[in-house]
Amino acid sequence: MRPRRALNRLRLGPIVGHTDDTSSKIWIQARDDPAEYKLRVLGEGVFDFERTEKNGVLEFRTGLAKATGLRPDWRYNYSVMRRGRKVRGAEGTFRTMPQAGSMAPIVFCAISCNALDTDGVWEDLAKFMKDAQPSFLLMMGDQVYIDEDKPHVFDFPTRIDSTTRRAAIAEKYRLSWSRKVVQQVLANVPTYMVWDDHDCRDGWGSLASDSPTLVAKFPRGAAMFADVVGHFEDCRDAYWHFQACHNPMPDDANIVFPNYIIDPPARGERQAMPFAFRCGRLAVLVLESRGERDVFHEEFPILGARQWQFIDEVFANLAEDIDVLAIVTPTPIASMDPNGGVQKLMGLRTDDVEAFKRGDEKGVISPYQTDDFGDLVLAAVGARLSRLTGTSVNLGVFKVANIDEARDQWSHRFARPEQADLLHKANRARLTNRPADRPRELIFLAGDIHVGCIHDISFSDPDYKATLLTSSGISAKADTKLVVGTFVDEDFDVAEGIHSKLRDVIADFNFGVVEVVPSPDGANINALVAHKGNSFAAGIDISKLV
Repeated sequence: MRPRRALNRLRLGPIVGHTDDTSSKIWIQARDDPAEYKLRVLGEGVFDFERTEKNGVLEFRTGLAKATGLRPDWRYNYSVMRRGRKVRGAEGTFRTMPQAGSMAPIVFCAISCNALDTDGVWEDLAKFMKDAQPSFLLMMGDQVYIDEDKPHVFDFPTRIDSTTRRAAIAEKYRLSWSRKVVQQVLANVPTYMVWDDHDCRDGWGSLASDSPTLVAKFPRGAAMFADVVGHFEDCRDAYWHFQACHNPMPDDANIVFPNYIIDPPARGERQAMPFAFRCGRLAVLVLESRGERDVFHEEFPILGARQWQFIDEVFANLAEDIDVLAIVTPTPIASMDPNGGVQKLMGLRTDDVEAFKRGDEKGVISPYQTDDFGDLVLAAVGARLSRLTGTSVNLGVFKVANIDEARDQWSHRFARPEQADLLHKANRARLTNRPADRPRELIFLAGDIHVGCIHDISFSDPDYKATLLTSSGISAKADTKLVVGTFVDEDFDVAEGIHSKLRDVIADFNFGVVEVVPSPDGANINALVAHKGNSFAAGIDISKLV
């Protein structure tokens, strides 16, 4: 009798999601109904997949299964089944987290910016995963390039209806994640994902077109606003079902943090979707800066009021035996000088705001620009006049399409109050519920800028030096060698009592590796950016020009 052939009915997956010391989530996208599938964990049993779509409509056809009753710090083999038969290629392994008080060392990886044109260093990451067996992987934004990789879903002036757009967004996920090496990694390590702008549209929340604050003031921009918000909400729905749904939820077992996102935000609402989780003596706080971002809003324009409440609750309730706090912000928290060349040149420009007032969508989203030196000089003169007069003076069109890139940075004037608050509160959280002579260690992680680098952040109240590791990108990199002074700065004051100094920079494909080694006196952190290219990138200092 011939053996029955294995089925092949998955479009994507499996992906290992949030895992604690007794449970693990597995995600799939099916070609039919994900509720028809089951998860078999060798030696532990069979678990049902449930649809992530709870309204009865099967659009994305994504599902989750949660294996429970597992052993801490134990490696498991799993496979996906449909009607008693194994689905071909739908298998993998995962290791549960160590228990909260465990002194086991922890290794984890951090990546961002997964462009489709090349695999970058995905193969190197896969080999490292196989050899080092890290506890988890952080994907810190731009898991897909909805707006850039072909097919271009957001391509002004062409617009498509929501149904067509949502199908195109889902297809972009399939194209990006169905690469063999990407599948191999995601199927074999617990993975945590947070979105950034390219999971929606470049610079989302940093342009005038995206701002509820501005549309209330300037009604000529209302049609433009409605259009881009429709795109945003379709991308956010896809983000939920492909990424956020397998992150930690409030009802997950052993959750010790006040995670509050359990469903995708309703249309018409803006809501940030942060989360936190624990691995042994390490706590990881993952913040997101797109869900509520409105840089023109007076209060909390980057993170939003509810996310700040979440941050304060996490910091106030850190358990005594948490030796290390890792904080993820998709854009680097302290990599650019607020008084450096980029912010001087672009930070005060309002070209998009003026176009929004006129209802000129092209002028907001894809304005005419040049790289000419003459326009650079004009822009520099305008920047100096802006600082002298306190009023924006927009001269020339030198790289004006990069206004959103300047506003995306924590060093921008709109973001600096929240930047300083987050850094100061994180430093003080080192002593929360800890003996005064044994403060916990602190590390910041980020992506976004297509450059890998490490900064040392020095605090004076209390005295401490933290590491900022930026890993960007796994398969996208800066298209210029003029990195220092453009993408990152070297040595600068971030805010009162906070200084940042560049230790290393890599203008090539890269991924981050962090090792946490607990000890009776606390913990040691080792962080590096793994890469193939040179760990030096030249720059040009234009700050004196402007």
